[in-house]
Amino acid sequence: MKTRSVLKRSIASPMPPPSGEQASIFLANIPTPTPVWGYDGARLGYGRGLALDQASGQTLCLLVGRGLTVRRFRPIPWAALRYDPRSLGYVADVCAELFMQGPVWINAALEAPACVRRAHLYYDVYHERQEQT
Repeated sequence: MKTRSVLKRSIASPMPPPSGEQASIFLANIPTPTPVWGYDGARLGYGRGLALDQASGQTLCLLVGRGLTVRRFRPIPWAALRYDPRSLGYVADVCAELFMQGPVWINAALEAPACVRRAHLYYDVYHERQEQT
């Protein structure tokens, strides 16, 4: 069954282990928040942190927050981002409307594996792989 992705393009990205398996995700703060824009030109927020897979060292998600004091993040899969040197920020392959409907991450340390997985599933990162199987 073909599913519709919320992303502008299909991407492939490292996926955290399925639920029930041991997941080691390291969270890193970004000292200087970096702006994040949607492909529609709307500012989604600022990159405040990264979720990294400890086993492989790969970046899984950028944690995007809005405002100065952030307690809630919306993760975007790393492969769905590209750096734009003109705007000195990241451009995501998602529009603002779909971004705001995406998963929310409130307690980063406790929810890391589950929230990274939800973000990858929401943004349909494995869209192409699922169609092949």
